[in-house]
This record gives sequence, C-alpha cells and structure tokens, in this order.
Amino acid sequence: MKLKKTHLILLVILVVSFFLRFYRLDQNLPEIYADETGHYILLHQPSLYHRIFSFTWFLGLNPLGVRAAAAFYSSLISLAIFLLASRLSKNQAVPFVAAIISVFLPWTFLIGRIGHSHIPLLVITSTLSAYFFLSKSKSSYLLSLLFLLVSAYLYQSALVIAPFVFLLTGYYLYRSLKPKQRRLGLLAVAISFLVVGVLFVTRFQGLSLSGRGLDLAIWRDPNTTHFSDKYRALSWVSKPSLFSFWLPTETLAAPLVYNRLTANLSIFTRNYLSFFSPDFLFLKGDPILRHSTGQFGVFYPFLLPLILYGAYRFFLTAPPKARHLFLVWILASPLPAAITKDGSGYLLRVITLLPFLTYFAALGITDSLSWFKTKWLRLLYVLGLSLVGIYSAYAFFFSYFHVYPYQLETARSYEYGFKALSDFQVENDGASLLIVWDGHYPQYHFYFWQKLPESDYRELVFEDIVVGESHFYHPAPNLYFVNPYTTSDVLEFIDMHQPNYLVLPDRYFVKYPTDLVPEDEQPVKQILYPTGEVAFSIYSL
Repeated sequence: MKLKKTHLILLVILVVSFFLRFYRLDQNLPEIYADETGHYILLHQPSLYHRIFSFTWFLGLNPLGVRAAAAFYSSLISLAIFLLASRLSKNQAVPFVAAIISVFLPWTFLIGRIGHSHIPLLVITSTLSAYFFLSKSKSSYLLSLLFLLVSAYLYQSALVIAPFVFLLTGYYLYRSLKPKQRRLGLLAVAISFLVVGVLFVTRFQGLSLSGRGLDLAIWRDPNTTHFSDKYRALSWVSKPSLFSFWLPTETLAAPLVYNRLTANLSIFTRNYLSFFSPDFLFLKGDPILRHSTGQFGVFYPFLLPLILYGAYRFFLTAPPKARHLFLVWILASPLPAAITKDGSGYLLRVITLLPFLTYFAALGITDSLSWFKTKWLRLLYVLGLSLVGIYSAYAFFFSYFHVYPYQLETARSYEYGFKALSDFQVENDGASLLIVWDGHYPQYHFYFWQKLPESDYRELVFEDIVVGESHFYHPAPNLYFVNPYTTSDVLEFIDMHQPNYLVLPDRYFVKYPTDLVPEDEQPVKQILYPTGEVAFSIYSL
C-alpha cells in the first residue's frame, strides 16, 4: 500500500512537471536562436543517437520539434533528484520535498525550455552517478562510473569534473574490494580516465587551438590582462617606496603584482565565486537571458536560509562517504565555467552543482520542523512556508510568461530577427543578403526556416572571402556575413560581389554612424523587436 502511494505521488509530480515544461513551449519565447537551428542537421542524421537529442524527426522542423526533447528530459529531473535524496535521507519526507521543489525551481524549468537536450540529460546522468556511488553494493561503483562517462560524453564541462569523482570512486572502490579484486577495480577507474582522455581529444577537440574548450579558455583571451596592464601603467608615474623595494615600479614590483598569471587567477576566482553569490543563486541568475529571466536566481530567495541550514545538518550528520561525494561535486562543478572567459554566472557549465543544493533545500525544509515543539506551530510554519513558496513560484512563472518574452535584452539573447530576414529573402525571390554581424555567423537560421533540402545543404561550400582586412563569410550562394574591420572593406566587397541588400543590426551604428549608408537614406524594411525597437535595417544596394 505504501509503495502504491509513493508511485501515485511521483506520478502527480511528473504530470505537473511535464505540464509546466510543455506549456506554450512553441510560442512563448521570441524565436529559436543560432545554436538551436543546429537541429536542422540532426533532422538529416536520423540515427538513434540523434533521435534521442532532437524530436524534429516526428514533430517537424519547428520550435516545438527543437525544444520538446529538452522539455521531456527536464521533466524527469525531479525523479532523479528523488532517487538521490532517497539514498541519502532516512526521513521519507525529504525525497518527496526534493522532488516537489525541483519541479518549480527556475533552474530545472529553464533548461527544459530551450533546445539543449544534452543539458537535462547531463543533470540526470550525473545525479544517477551520485545515486549509485552511495549504494552499498560494490557493483554500483561501476554503474556510477558508467553514468559519469555518459555525462562526460554529453557535455565537455563534465570532462573537467570527472577526474575528481574518479579519484574519489577509486578510493572507495579500493577499500570495498578484497585484495585480489582491487586490481580489477583500479583497472575500471584507469579505463574511465582513458575514456575521458579520448573524449577530450576526439569528441571535443581538446588539443586543437580551434576547439571550443581552448577557444574559451581565459588564458587565451587577449583581454584578460586589460585591467592589470592599466594598473601596471598607472604605477609607472609613482615614485619609489618601501613597497617597490626602493626601485622604479617597473623594475620588479609592478611585474610581480600585475602579470598574466595573476590576471588569469583573478578572473578564475571571480568566475568561480560567482556561482556561490546571492546574485546567481537567488536574485538574478545567469546574465545570459536564454538561461534566466534576469529577475530570479536559480533558487527562490526564501530558500537561502533553508539551504544553509540543510547544508549544516547534512555535513553534521551524513556519513563520510556522502560528505566526501557532495564536497567533490560542489567544489568541482564551478571549475569548467571558472576557466572560461565568459564563464561568470554561466548556468549550463555549472548545472551539476544544483541537484546537490536542491537536496540541501529539501533537507533544510524538513529538518527545520524540529524547531517547533507543538503540532500547531509546525502546522502554521508549514502553511506559511508553503504560501511563500507558492507565491515565489507564481511570481517566477508570471514573469516568465508575461514579461520575459517581451524584454529587449531577452530578444537580443535569442538573436531575434533572423527568421524575419529568412522570410524577407524568400519573399524577394532568394535575393542575396550581406549581413553585418559581430557574433558566430548564424547561417543555419536560413537553412532551418527555409527548410533547405538535405542535398542542397551537403553541396554548399563555405567560402571565406578576404577583402582588405575583413573576412566575408559565404555559406550559401545568396548569403554573406561580415564583422568588418573597416567600412571601406565593406564598400569594396559590395562593388566586387554586388549583393542585393545590406543588412545592419541595431547596434551597428554605434560603431559606424553613416559610413556605409547615407544619413538620409531610408531602409526598404526594418525588422522590429517585440518591444518595438529596430532589430535589423535592410537597405537596397
């Protein structure tokens, strides 16, 4: 009877979770952005692997097909957290509280509303890895390693975390085995390290300077030393003192204090600590508004004291094995984001941290009942806490559905306007566009919305045209992109290649006022953000 009741409660939790994540999934956000248009490729690679990550194969090449897989998998996160909590706590209420609050938390919801299905899968597999690690069965250590390897395959941030967890697993596996079995246990851990190394080199191009991991590394960012160079130069005008060793500052002291190593360490520390800050956790969340609304953190503010109390209770009462596991995951999870130049507050790269903090919140809620000695006080406390929780969740969902889609910052985060550009091109019989753009060139928007046949996609040759000091990217016969070095390069390119239209984004004129387009010339069309501001201006050439 108790088992049936458990299953019924979990079923209700899952139904609510599915409803929230699929509600208006295909119409609430501005439009799919560049990374999501990569589902165009997945549609034309119909293997079982790709069918897991994208549902376009049966829902079509549209926002619902792109985002449904992530919504589906994120709905299951509450079940994974329930399993982990059930392994940790003797109090049967804790797993249910953990599962319930995980349904409504901003972080679990938001990763299910954008077409990155590997992120919720990463949360599930890493949580299951922790679940099996905490089992008393020796064979469960191998399952723990297996799920962690799957996590590493799904997302490269897990590659950074995995070695720390492997070492911890190897330690406990070694202790649990008999002397004759220990070699096999150590071999399993060694193979896990080898697999992660192979994934690092092959799947994520970890040794290639053009690979995404090294491309984002803080030590490769030329802007890393901007402030340290500025402060170092300022010190040159000062006179020698005790703290410059009575020498000119540039002789010894300034290079000792301001250098590339200290600059990298400063940014690393800032990035790392950003994930434990009130802004990220409780107030604003990820500064990138594809991963947050900007109005709420990854947790609700009322959970702050409960998470702290839950952490205190956990480290006070949990067995050493559980404490060690939590410490490793909590301390290692921010590392992948901390070593990247845009990593401060970046939700997706620190996502494996949050199930453990969610458990602290659930433990804090249930254990805080012991503060009240009478039944009526406990009842009032539960009622008050529930009302605060319901209001917090309501405020978040109201802001998400009624404010978030209409913010200018949200539209910019989703690179709003490329669908309209694609439609404009179709309406004008495939006219060639030269688009000025300062990010990664999103040509897949045009393939996606125009539903370009696979044969055409495979025949396309991506051409890099150099004019002056600027590189013009030519991914299709009627499409050019450029982040120009000088405006004269653009004018020369237009004279040489004769595109039909020049497309300028809203922030273009800050850099180049009237160099390309006369001040009195009117665009043939303007594409507007939902707020009414201009996203793109299209000029006839």
